Amino acid sequence: MIKLKKLLWIDAFAGLSVGVAVLLLKDLVQPYLQLPSSLLASCAVIALCYSVYAFHLVLRKAQSARWVQTLIYANGAYAVFCLGLLWFFFDKASWLGRGYLLLDSVGVGALALVEWKVFSQWFKN
Repeated sequence: MIKLKKLLWIDAFAGLSVGVAVLLLKDLVQPYLQLPSSLLASCAVIALCYSVYAFHLVLRKAQSARWVQTLIYANGAYAVFCLGLLWFFFDKASWLGRGYLLLDSVGVGALALVEWKVFSQWFKN
């Protein structure tokens, strides 16, 4: 079974890499995605905030159930938010832009689901 700490490391590095990549490349990929540059920047900042929070949880000596639950619920909420963005920008975004929003939603949602399963086992014992 995957340990919770490893998942938090994955969450932290995924948020960091996506956030930095989108911030650095948003002006280059924006014409291909056909999503507003400000939306891409906002999604990148949100990813970086998740990353900082996940790093904070990894570096804590003791894991608090409430703090981990907050990350899991926030990941789930962000996944739903990305689906809302997909619906809102469906006619404006290119197929690449739709794919970006869908992959963001599925990736973060899957991470939230796996974290929830591991969290349930971790704090059950």
